Amino acid sequence: MLKCYVINLKRRKDRFRKISSHLHSLGIKFTRFEAVDAQTTPLSILMKNMNRFGPLGELGIGDRACFQSHYKLWEKISVSDTLPVLILEDDVRLTKPGVKLLKNFSWIPKDINIIKCERFGNNRHRILVRPIKKIDEFYSISLLLSKHSGTGGYIITPKGAKLLINQKKKVSVSVDHYLFNPNNSFIFNQLKPLQLIPVICEQMDSYSDIHPLRYKFSFFSINDLLREVIRGFYEIRLLPKQLFQLVFTNAKVIKPKILD
Repeated sequence: MLKCYVINLKRRKDRFRKISSHLHSLGIKFTRFEAVDAQTTPLSILMKNMNRFGPLGELGIGDRACFQSHYKLWEKISVSDTLPVLILEDDVRLTKPGVKLLKNFSWIPKDINIIKCERFGNNRHRILVRPIKKIDEFYSISLLLSKHSGTGGYIITPKGAKLLINQKKKVSVSVDHYLFNPNNSFIFNQLKPLQLIPVICEQMDSYSDIHPLRYKFSFFSINDLLREVIRGFYEIRLLPKQLFQLVFTNAKVIKPKILD
């Protein structure tokens, strides 16, 4: 069975109980990894390796704490693990077919960095991928070519963790955009994230501890309006390249589905 870490805030014992019950019911052993708490952690630590502003505007302390939580876990994995591991956030639901897939992980290519295992967004959301490998009659892995946010569930190798923590350039976006958004991540092309299809998990809690800590948008703020213009630019700047990939390669647009 693939080793599993669950990121959880110390004060969110309710979430820990819920995901513990869920994973135990599926027969999955896991290690709890304590998340960085935005409410108690000094800003100097939250700002570590991060810029104040980025293409999506100024990051709130919740997004910074989330990034630092994952970063700390990457540091641990880079020195203590030798095989790929599964990282879950504490509001994730894992599927039963997904558990079977995790029991024998010989399907994971040896020279990869990261595999996104979840779906994110509403039912209209589509992603651009390039098929890489068929795992079995149900599952396959593809190269992710467009934005697919969320860090609720992903597989990372020690090699991928080392790549992420050895970066010298400061990060300017939230952790999910950093890992899975080519529009505004400087590491994306080097990281080469893969997408598991169908997905094996999704986040279930519609309320996040991060959302209340984000800056509120105001139509009366010039800075906020300018930020939305810049955000829009980054959302479409790779569209010509992605259209080329769609037309002239074996890339395809898919709707991420979950197999229960």
